[in-house]
Amino acid sequence: MQHMPSSLEEDNPAPPAGSRVVVAMSGGVDSAVVALMLRERGYDVVGVNLRVWEYEASCDPRKKSCCSPEDIQDARAVGMQIDIPFYVLRMEKVFEEKVMDRFVRDYSHARTPNPCVECNTFVKFGALFSKARDLNIETIATGHYAGIRRLPNGRYAIRTGRDERKNQAYYLYGLSQEVLKATYFPLADMTKAEVRDIARRHGLVVADKEESQEICFIPDNDYREFLEKKGVAFTPGYFRDEEGRILGKHSGREKFTVGQRKGLGIAWKEPLYVLRIEESGDVILGPVDRTLCTDFVVEQVHCMGLSEEELKNLTPGSSASSIEGRVQVRYRSTPVRCRVSFLEESSEISFNGLPVGMRLHVELLEPVSSVTPGQSAVFFPPLETTPSDWVMMGGIIALH
Repeated sequence: MQHMPSSLEEDNPAPPAGSRVVVAMSGGVDSAVVALMLRERGYDVVGVNLRVWEYEASCDPRKKSCCSPEDIQDARAVGMQIDIPFYVLRMEKVFEEKVMDRFVRDYSHARTPNPCVECNTFVKFGALFSKARDLNIETIATGHYAGIRRLPNGRYAIRTGRDERKNQAYYLYGLSQEVLKATYFPLADMTKAEVRDIARRHGLVVADKEESQEICFIPDNDYREFLEKKGVAFTPGYFRDEEGRILGKHSGREKFTVGQRKGLGIAWKEPLYVLRIEESGDVILGPVDRTLCTDFVVEQVHCMGLSEEELKNLTPGSSASSIEGRVQVRYRSTPVRCRVSFLEESSEISFNGLPVGMRLHVELLEPVSSVTPGQSAVFFPPLETTPSDWVMMGGIIALH
């Protein structure tokens, strides 16, 4: 897909001067600086914190977690410092349905979920967008290190941020065109160091606050214990090699993920890695070179910069049966070159309770290790055809 700059292209457009903006304030330094910057630029800023789960019932106060009562207090304190109204929105129900329940379903079907993608799509942006509309506010802003680009085809797409270490475009591929049009990312072209410097110069109470871990509802990072509390019955089975020979027993396939090496409890002549997890309960192991993947299937595809019509034209036998681009298969990994073709559109229900939707075949032009079913695959144009990275589309990695 060729991408050429045009007069239609806009990069990270700011909301109209003086307009009302809802800022999602997590209690961290990034969103605090966003609220401060917009306030200083003359916007009518409303701070909102999203309460997404019952902390008191499930969180050890000694464990570090985001979205905690302390975070709400910090966000409220920043609101008082910079003199903006601040509200807490109860989002427990939508978070449980869209994020936590799906997390459990994915592990129950031998997949490794990516809850941050679902949280951004359905809660941090989807539900917040709906609330903003209820308040007659046209713009939402967050502290993500990403930007928005309006492309020559008229579509909006997430683009990568300037701070490569904090680039969060991977987690945002599920946002709708309607949400993208209403979203502003003030930190798109800033680094974390610059953000902290602003916070310190203004004396914000969160200026030196540490970053929290990724999965907010598992503060001790023990997802196995979380699954047990949710009533998941672990599926015991065998460790096997690729020829089917039994290497040992395990107490539950839900305890493993593709690419895992540590914690297998198997003594072997060479290190073994998880290659596949079967729904039957068997976990397939092999040496590191067998973790390399050259092709896989993506389903539940969400189009962003690339339209659905453009994608469906990539059918086998057509003049444009595939496109080249780059794909990122995990957060903080480098996108690699790939060739993508359209397989089908299905109304079948997938492992996580959602329609399979559009399915793509992805051929990797350079092998990648441990491509994991249940994780997200996010696609970018080839480097040589675009001045900077923007998201074409994304989806869920299915079985190879």
